[in-house]
Formats: sequence, C-alpha cells, structure tokens
Amino acid sequence: MQGRRHIHTLATVVLALTVRAVLAQSAEQFTTWGDKAMALGEHYGASRYYGEALGKTSGLMELQWKYAEACRLSNQYGEAALFYDKVQKKDHARKHPEALRWLAEMQMSTGEYDEAAKTWAKAKQRERDKKGFTAQRADNGMDGCKLAKAMAADPDRLVTIEHLPMPVNSFSSEFGGRTGPDSALYFTSLRGEVNADGEVKDTTNYHARIFKATEQGGKWSEPAALPANVNNGRSNANGTWSTDGKWFYFSREEAPGEFSIRAVDLQQANDTGKVVLRMPGYTVTQPMVADFENTETLFFASNMPGGAGSMDIWSGRIAGAELFDRKPLGPPVNTPGNEVTPYLDATDNTLYFSSDFLPGMGGYDLFKSLLEHNGAGQPVNLGVPFNSEANDLYPAVDATSGTGWFTSNRKGAFAEEGETCCNDLFRFSYPHAAVVEVPKPDTAEVRAEQEQRLTSLREKLPIRLYFHNDEPDPRSWDTTTTLDYAQTFRSYAAKRAEYDSAWKAKPGDTTAFDAFFTRQVEGNFNLLNDFITLLKSALDEGQHITLQVRGYASPLAKSDYNKNLSLRRIESLVHYLERTNGGALLPYLNGTASNGGTLTVVKSPFGKSTANPDVSDRLDDLRNSVYGVGAAKERRIEIEEVR
Repeated sequence: MQGRRHIHTLATVVLALTVRAVLAQSAEQFTTWGDKAMALGEHYGASRYYGEALGKTSGLMELQWKYAEACRLSNQYGEAALFYDKVQKKDHARKHPEALRWLAEMQMSTGEYDEAAKTWAKAKQRERDKKGFTAQRADNGMDGCKLAKAMAADPDRLVTIEHLPMPVNSFSSEFGGRTGPDSALYFTSLRGEVNADGEVKDTTNYHARIFKATEQGGKWSEPAALPANVNNGRSNANGTWSTDGKWFYFSREEAPGEFSIRAVDLQQANDTGKVVLRMPGYTVTQPMVADFENTETLFFASNMPGGAGSMDIWSGRIAGAELFDRKPLGPPVNTPGNEVTPYLDATDNTLYFSSDFLPGMGGYDLFKSLLEHNGAGQPVNLGVPFNSEANDLYPAVDATSGTGWFTSNRKGAFAEEGETCCNDLFRFSYPHAAVVEVPKPDTAEVRAEQEQRLTSLREKLPIRLYFHNDEPDPRSWDTTTTLDYAQTFRSYAAKRAEYDSAWKAKPGDTTAFDAFFTRQVEGNFNLLNDFITLLKSALDEGQHITLQVRGYASPLAKSDYNKNLSLRRIESLVHYLERTNGGALLPYLNGTASNGGTLTVVKSPFGKSTANPDVSDRLDDLRNSVYGVGAAKERRIEIEEVR
C-alpha cells in the first residue's frame, strides 16, 4: 500500500524527547537505535540515528550504507545519493552491488539526469546478466533520463494542477483521492486520531484511515473518517465502489506487509465487510472497479505468484464480494519492477497506472495504456506536469469532464521531515473542450466540401520528417518508442554544434547542413503542424482518414535494424499526433470520437533497401555517413498519402 512510509512510531518520539540525553552516546548506541527504528519501519527516525552515528565515526562503509538506505526509504533523495556514491566508490560492487543502481535512481529523483545516465551506463556495464533486472532497468533508466529532459522542455500547458489545501492535505501523508458516487472526495490519510477536544491522541502507531471531504464554494470541509466497519483500528486504505454504488471496496492490513481486499455492502447498515481476496504472505491492494467490455471488473495490484515482477496489476470479474478469473495483465504494462495504483476510465478503456520500472522522470511515474480484450497497448508516459522527479501515483481520471486526481510527494507538498517526505493530493483539470458541430447531412454539397478539404491536405504532401542518426532510442531493436516527434526534433536541433564541429575543416559543408536543417528539418516540422490543423478540421466533420507513412534510413546499419528504426520513427509521429493540441486527435486515433470520425496511420518501413547508394555507409567515415547532408536526407519518414 503506497503511502505507509511516514508513520510516526516510538522511534521518532523517543528521538524527539531524549535528544539532549543522547548527545553523549556512542556511535554504536546510535546505530543500535537506528537498526531498531528500521525494523519498525520508521525510516526517517532511523536516518536521524544513523546520521548522529556518522557524526561520531564518519568513515564506516556499513554505517554509510545503512544511512543511505534509511534516507532512500524516507525520500531524502539528495542525502541518499551522496552516501550511495560513497559506498559504491569504496565497495566496488563486492558487498553492495546494488549501490550503483540506487545511486542512479536517487540522481534521477533529484533531477540530475546527465549524471544519472552516466551512472546507469556504468551499472549496466558492470552487470554480468545483460538480460537481468538491473540491466533492463538501466536501459529504461537511460531512456528515462532522455525522456525526462524532453518532457520537461515540452510540458502540457493546457492542464491546470492544483495542490489541495489544508485541511484535506496535512503534514502527514494523504493519497489515493477519488470522487465517490455522492461527488465527495474520498482519500486515505496517516493523520492521527483526535480526542473530543480536537487534540491528537498520544499514540505510538498511526494507522492509515479512509476519509471523506466535500467542497463548497472553493472551501473544503474538515475530513471525516469513515465508520468502524471500514476503519477498524488497523490500516485501511484505497476506497472504491461497484459501478452501481452498492459495494464499497478497500484494502486492509491483515499482518505486517500483508494486505487484503475487502467489500462492505453499503445497503446493509451493520455490514462489517467480507474478504474479496486474501493471499497469506502476499499483498493484494489498491482495488478499482469499472465496467470493461460490459463486465464488472476489479483491477488491483499484487505481488502474489503469477506476475512479472514485484507488484503487478491484475484484473478479474467481480460480483459483490466474489472475485472470478483473476489474472495479471501481463506485458507491456507489467514489468520486472513495480506497477501499482490502477484506474480504468471506462469511457475510452484507457488504463492509468504508476510504474517505477518503465522509462520515466524518477521514482514512480504515471502512465496510460489502451486496454482491449486481447491485452494492453504500449504504455505512454503522461509527461509534465503530471510527472515529476519524485513519486507520482494514484491517477483517477474522468475523461468526459477533463478532470481528475493524483498523488505525489513532489516539492511543494506539505512536509515536516524534508521537502519530499510525504504524499499529498493533487487535482488536475483541462479547459472545457469546444463543442464539435454535428456533421451535416450527406449531400453532394457536403461531399464536395469534404473532398476540397482532403485536396488541401494532399497539396501539403509529401511531408518529410528528419531524425539524427539512430534516433529515437539508439542501439535498440525495438519497434516502438515512448518519444514523440517534437521531442526527437528538439534532440536533433540540440546536436547542430556536433555537425558544425564535424565539418569545421570545410566551412562550406557546415553552411550546407545549416541550410538543410533550416529549410528541410524545421520547414517540414512547421508544415506538419499546419497539416495537423487542416487534418483536425476534416476529422471534426466525421471523416475517416488514413495516412500512409513510409520510412527511410541512412545505410550505416543492417537493413533489418533500419526497418525497426523506421518503425520507431513512425511511432514517434503517431505519439505526436496523440499528444499535440492537448490530445485533440486522440479520440480519432483510438476510435472513440463522438462524431464517428477516425484517423488511421498505415506504417511502411523500408530500411536500407531504398537508401541512396551514393551515401557513405562506412563506420570510419562518420563525417559523411552520419554528419553529411546526403546521409541526413536519408534519415526520414514521409507522410506520402492521404486517403
């Protein structure tokens, strides 16, 4: 259950009450107290104890390791990175081979993407199993560093992100916000219980509880904890409802580190709940119920056997408190890492979730994937400002209204134990979409207007979109990518100095490349954006449009490799169509537009077979085979036909 990282336990209380008394204690005593705090799950308190011990004996590698671990687990990313670096330099992967991996993770969580990319490359180089977990995560980490920089440079400027105020958020941890059937906000919090005088009870162990709050006139009510049939004195979290509002589902801690999913019949006032799913020794948590393909479906996260990694997303048919046919979603959503907090928007069957393994900005990132009966589509990173260097979790999306919720411990959240210590609730909203006119009756005049619009589109063809050598996603045999064309264009533009440097001995060739970039690379990108404006107008009329896109590549690599590279390049165009103008074309691409319009992209990768035979393919002649204008002209895709 995400969020249970900052429960104030006896360790922190003892530290606060006895700070003067322990000043004279030895490093060994502080270390012992730190070990006890770690065993209790009080990672912040443990970091304080280990920090005191380091102040007395700073050079012990094992103590530095413990301090780094405590800082990581309490989201003190900068301190964790500093001490993982100390450990890996001393240890050389002998006792703590994972230090380099955690250093890279912490560097990403502090936004040090250039340094993180170098650390990931080093971690992969040291890894013997090139197909194992660490090597795969290193590849995704390096991709994530590139993606993070591109997304930060191109945020979604239409969306508004609101950090919810107090009393909804507090200095404790709040997470898992969702709108209930009564339009109230339901969420989980680790705030302490209060007595009749409004004072926090003196307790050594806070429990997660589910709360409800309402908003009126921009003002939030004081959150009220749900009754005892849900909040029973143990940790309870992650509330959701059946589609008819009869059943309330939530997760409950049955034993340390073990959660179950329970259901309460809201029509029975005295119902104390029923167990939907419990796996002793494992966790099943974060339930979400939606109508998927006319079936009431429970989505949840679990580390029980049968998944792809630590935590995976599962689904099953749900009827009241009975769960049937449960199974993991499988790849490409589930990975060897952690996939959690599923949420299905049933209006377009888009699954939203969080992952700490797929390429992202750091920690957990928010993703979406189109869910179909035969499986899930390739996950797409939601980008900035939804994602940050910290953890971003619990997406809850209402595509119809363009609003929703998510959870994050990003900078700006309320915190007493460091600026990224604790989760808070955030709300997002898009401006109301413009009303699309109902298509006119199918008359000869209307058909003529539609054909004229298609003619205007065809007049802009071919549109040639260019790429730097082996981009996107260099040295990969994948046929898909998470990048869009705007991101690859900016990456290409940033490398112009490399091209100038390659031709510094022949200034005339530098001038030739600059002219090519301005007229062809930039010119065609501008042409693409004009084309998209006309394309949307045609789709808003309800037209069914197919784009034929053909791929080309310079002859430096094998033909099969170039075909996969061309497919990645075409995929980057598809992502740009999905994301540009606030996702205005996405309903046409996924077939959910209310006016029936559709947009289909037909991919035709060609590889080296169509490359100009006069272009150099020699590895020892990079000035011509990579930086030459002839080679640059071959690294392209073309929108060549509109049907």
